[in-house]
Amino acid sequence: MSKKYYPLSDELAAFFPMLGKLVQTLEAGAEDKLYAFAMLEDLDQFQSNVSQTETSGLTTDRGIVLRILAGHRNFEYATNQFDEAALSAEAEKLRAQALAYFQTLENGPVYTPPTWNDEPLDAFAEPVREQILTNGKLPEAGTPVHFGSAYDPSISESGSRAETAQRSRAIKEAIAKAGGEKLASAGCMIRRKVKSRLFVDRTRMMSQSLFSSLYYLYAITPSGKTVRDIIGGMTGAEAATGIDDELIQKLVETADKVEHAERIQPGRYRIISGPDVTGVIAHEAFGHTQEGDTCRFGRSCAPGLRKKGIPVGNKQASIINNAGVFQMGETPYGVNGTHFFDDEGFIARPQTILDEGELSSPMNDLISSLVGDINGPSARQSNGKRESWKRPLMPRQTNTYFTAGDKTLDQLAELCGDGFIAEHAHGGMEDPKGMGLTAGTEYLEEVKDGKRTGKLFLGPQGGHIELSDPVPRLLESILAKSSIEADGTPDHGEPHNKWGGCGKYHKEGVEAGCGGPWILWEGITCG
Repeated sequence: MSKKYYPLSDELAAFFPMLGKLVQTLEAGAEDKLYAFAMLEDLDQFQSNVSQTETSGLTTDRGIVLRILAGHRNFEYATNQFDEAALSAEAEKLRAQALAYFQTLENGPVYTPPTWNDEPLDAFAEPVREQILTNGKLPEAGTPVHFGSAYDPSISESGSRAETAQRSRAIKEAIAKAGGEKLASAGCMIRRKVKSRLFVDRTRMMSQSLFSSLYYLYAITPSGKTVRDIIGGMTGAEAATGIDDELIQKLVETADKVEHAERIQPGRYRIISGPDVTGVIAHEAFGHTQEGDTCRFGRSCAPGLRKKGIPVGNKQASIINNAGVFQMGETPYGVNGTHFFDDEGFIARPQTILDEGELSSPMNDLISSLVGDINGPSARQSNGKRESWKRPLMPRQTNTYFTAGDKTLDQLAELCGDGFIAEHAHGGMEDPKGMGLTAGTEYLEEVKDGKRTGKLFLGPQGGHIELSDPVPRLLESILAKSSIEADGTPDHGEPHNKWGGCGKYHKEGVEAGCGGPWILWEGITCG
């Protein structure tokens, strides 16, 4: 790939001086009491969907958030109006409110933001380090630093809405042609998105532009069953290089198998989960359970288990949360849960949230790291995320995945003996307090005598299949995991992560990748 980092537009860069002035107003004369930042968010998204009809849509949005931290309380103002005088007046009001509150505190804690010199550069992924340093030197406090996701500018479709619409039309027609009478209909949706963020506080000025592409291919059988394939990541049209005649033919063949598939008998079976399903289990098992506010509000079992030193899985049960996934095996780009810094300006870095069955510190935004769970304060992480500038911020997952093992997929099948492969995820749910979990899979593929048979099974009602167990029981049942190179790719980067999303509380939706290796489980309840 001819790599280029996505640039910040001149239009957005022109907001930096105004944001700097607003931060000065928010903190004026009270830097020893208050910490403030200003954040601007900009969204530019185009989507083309071709099935029996053709639709397209353009979504643009821009807003600003002003935030003051006083003690352990946030004061915030958000708007999509950019009149500088009006914003300055609101900043003064916010400062007055925050100061009035701080005066009521006895020895109120004061947060001091890190400088560039405080950052652990060795902990950052190469695309992060590369864009921080200029000629090998750290930037000055007032020097803007821009981070852009990598893409290949030689592929013109990356910037053309007309070509994107034509591409979705061509893919849909290819699926329909390959399927013939086996399919009732087919479709393809392509989404291009650039989400930019500007962040300014007293120590730094930063921006990031995240360019992502999503391809959603689907085939619908005569009885109405849908088989899909989701391809995409933090890059441009090059994400579609794997969409070829072979992939489309496999989609059609799978749809025909699903149309005639038997129904599984509910029970416990040996399961090999593919990266998609593995990722949903990671996300639900101790992703939500390890979110800082969930711990702090008493909605999670994790703090009590950590305090007592109770393990929740065997030595194979290690889960990472990492916003800085910029390469997955041989794939030279990351997934949609990736960012360079979160909505509070904290730089992405990996965090182990489950270490060989032992719970580590939770995922935190700024407030959760300062207040902490019942075991007290813990390290801040790059997990302060909001659905948009209109919505509240809270600790959220980025890319959550199991670590890799040392087996090939064929070796896992041989170890499995008789069982099933769960490869295509169908959502999931969790109970952070009671440690229950379900992870859906579209269908199961039979493994017999250590070999894949290609025979598919649907759920007892003819739909998808739910995999469910208490989390400790599930995480104790890991028998083996594949290496990153199990599919023939070099063993470097991170395990494969799927394109995903996450809803929390009142369904505040954010992008969140999840994944990992192929995992052989001794037994999972299927139904």
